[in-house]
Amino acid sequence: MCGIVGYTGTRNVKDILVEGLQKLEYRGYDSAGLAVHNGYLEIVKSKGNIDELRKKVIDMHDGTIGIAHTRWATHGEPSERNSHPHVSFSGDLVMVHNGIIENTDELKSRIKIKGYKCVSDTDTEVLLNYIDYKYQNNGKRILEALQDSLADVVGSYAIVIIEKAHHNRLVICRQGSPLVIGYDETGTYVASDIYALADHTDRFVFPDDGDIVIAGNNGIGEAFTSTGEAKVFCEKRYVIEDRGAGKDGFDHYMLKEIFEQPKIVSELVSGGINFESNIYSAKEIDKILEKIERITILGCGTSWHSGLIGRYIIEKYARIPVNTEYASEYRYRDPVITPGELVISISQSGETADTLAANKLAREAGAVTMGILNVRNSTLERNTDFQLYLKAGAEIGVASTKAYTSQLVIISLLTAYLGRLRGNGDNVSELAFSLQFLSGFMTEALKLSGVIKSIAHKYSVSDNFLFLGRGFNYPSALEGALKLKEISYIHAEGYPGAEMKHGPIALIDYHFPTLAIVTDRENRSKMISNIQEIKARGGKVIAFLSSDDKKTTSLVDDSLVLPSVPDVLSPILTAVPLQLFAYYIAVERECNVDQPRNLAKSVTVE
Repeated sequence: MCGIVGYTGTRNVKDILVEGLQKLEYRGYDSAGLAVHNGYLEIVKSKGNIDELRKKVIDMHDGTIGIAHTRWATHGEPSERNSHPHVSFSGDLVMVHNGIIENTDELKSRIKIKGYKCVSDTDTEVLLNYIDYKYQNNGKRILEALQDSLADVVGSYAIVIIEKAHHNRLVICRQGSPLVIGYDETGTYVASDIYALADHTDRFVFPDDGDIVIAGNNGIGEAFTSTGEAKVFCEKRYVIEDRGAGKDGFDHYMLKEIFEQPKIVSELVSGGINFESNIYSAKEIDKILEKIERITILGCGTSWHSGLIGRYIIEKYARIPVNTEYASEYRYRDPVITPGELVISISQSGETADTLAANKLAREAGAVTMGILNVRNSTLERNTDFQLYLKAGAEIGVASTKAYTSQLVIISLLTAYLGRLRGNGDNVSELAFSLQFLSGFMTEALKLSGVIKSIAHKYSVSDNFLFLGRGFNYPSALEGALKLKEISYIHAEGYPGAEMKHGPIALIDYHFPTLAIVTDRENRSKMISNIQEIKARGGKVIAFLSSDDKKTTSLVDDSLVLPSVPDVLSPILTAVPLQLFAYYIAVERECNVDQPRNLAKSVTVE
């Protein structure tokens, strides 16, 4: 879960590297570093964020080839010693790496008896020295060294290497971790994320697992598959809209992204469902969906929560059985996969390691696979039969906001599409009609930010929180609790209201507040009963209500009144104040909202 940037060409490289890291900082921010080949290798590292590194590179000599890295620690604590780039024991190679090497101990023992020593605690340095060992034994021929060494490696990696003897080429390899290569008339770029290259080029290639690429100032010089066969890439051209370029006057990216949601939702609804596929035509996709008898939705974290809501919506309106699974559990529990069932993988980045592995398992078992994604040209896109895109723009804040609501809108649109396709048009007509007004309701909810901020101020000293919801809003309770945990570091639990009596009610007292989501009519009376049970035990209650609820306000300590919407849309609308509530509490507690401790945006390792 780290960010890689590299360049070789005719431009001065230092600014390219630092600016690229700045755009990748959401991927890792424990430490950062860069290496520039100026005729000799010059390396600068810093613990902390990119601003700390920027200060240290001012006096660094420039050059025209370099690699850089922003780190999220997996092996070894955050420190300059453990930060990348790493230099091999011989001094001939310098490397940056994203991923996890699972057989580190075995590789380390092999090179230790050859006299190799490591100065860091990282699996990266072990991998580099293993490559270096093969490099020395193969007459310093990098291709043979990589083919020989990587055959022994177990794990995931995206690596970029500079050789001391070559000041005009980058050596690039990947297995299970993302990398994209771009180029223009000045030279060749490489990065973990296409957004890091958006300012420089619109020409890209995407290496596959096992590929080894040697890139020079004039683009890709040589490329080989994992079996050593020569490879030619097909260039793709994309103009990337970089919505994450600045905060647009907001204090944090997260707040900016919360306020972007009405516009994104409006564009999604007006655009409707647009499947993309390199395998099937639109008519073929329709035929597949007409026959689907079962759906499994896979996701992790926030994407799993959107999948849970998807289960409720699809079953209710399209009348198709749905199972929602944590991708991390699905991939290991030997699931029963029916050939021809539809497996939907939800991932903002399209690079979530567990989701990729679960999707692969389903596809190999004969399932039809679909991705719901935000980032184009991801690994998940290449490994699913067809895709739906969120079109939410780059989400920089680590805690997902606009991607989550976009996922819910796409799932709602998909439900309406499935319903009409399968003869349930009347059943989904209300859903399709109501979606047209959702953006306006979200705008109204954002106008309540001052009220939400006041409530957050009152409860920011709490160390624990319980979130309750029922039906469509049980997953909303889970997501609200997750947001609060992620960015304010408050312990929070999300529960279905009916389950409160089966244990959690034992925790309730004056110091343990509850946020009750009472925005859907179907479960309102039951949620009121839950609130009364909490109040009878001295608990404080905040309630999110709809404007047609005239009873609940008098029962609770604090309330927020939202526009009244159909129950099926209430999770999407409720997401906005839940996000703002977590945001304002985190600000009150002086937490790093955009880059919460211990978290990274794209979870590309297990």
